[in-house]
Amino acid sequence: MNISPISAESEHGPLCRSYVCAAFDPLRFQVESDAGVRDSLLVWAVGVLSDQRPHFLGSWYRQDPKDAWWRGIATDLHDRGVERLRIVIGADPVETQAAMTPFYSHTTVLPALAALEHSEVESILCGHRAYVERTLDVAHALSLRLKRAVARNGVFADAEVAAALLHRTADRYIYREWPEQSESARAFHSRGFMALPAAVD
Repeated sequence: MNISPISAESEHGPLCRSYVCAAFDPLRFQVESDAGVRDSLLVWAVGVLSDQRPHFLGSWYRQDPKDAWWRGIATDLHDRGVERLRIVIGADPVETQAAMTPFYSHTTVLPALAALEHSEVESILCGHRAYVERTLDVAHALSLRLKRAVARNGVFADAEVAAALLHRTADRYIYREWPEQSESARAFHSRGFMALPAAVD
């Protein structure tokens, strides 16, 4: 089973070593297949750094079983350089926590629909509420833009094309809203991609 990220070129770039918070969000789209058009699912993620700047972390094609799929995501983030991930927000907290723990032992996973109301935000994660709020704000804005981009495109040739569109759309939004990180981020990802091997099945 392939648990690597979708193999768009930009998806393989390195990431920062530490993110305070990351949000994962599903996005449905349609692809061509031998049997006709079928529904598919990608999950994408955005992370927020200690200075509250966001990074698009990538997108992953949904596969079963769910626990293996989340392990693939955690492995990919680790392999791309993420050493510390304090808070994760997502729809599958049990599977996500189990997958993240081998790589990120101090990660707290919050359910997507109740992240700000979760008791751990105020108690265990004292001082982190602003990061959760920023991550949710950016994820919401990105979700609207990504859904519009997918709707405009219609049916995709395959999941790789859909993932590439998500990455381009997210990058345009982030670089427009946070221009001070634009050049350094582009240079960092460009240098990192040259040094990394392609993902394998």
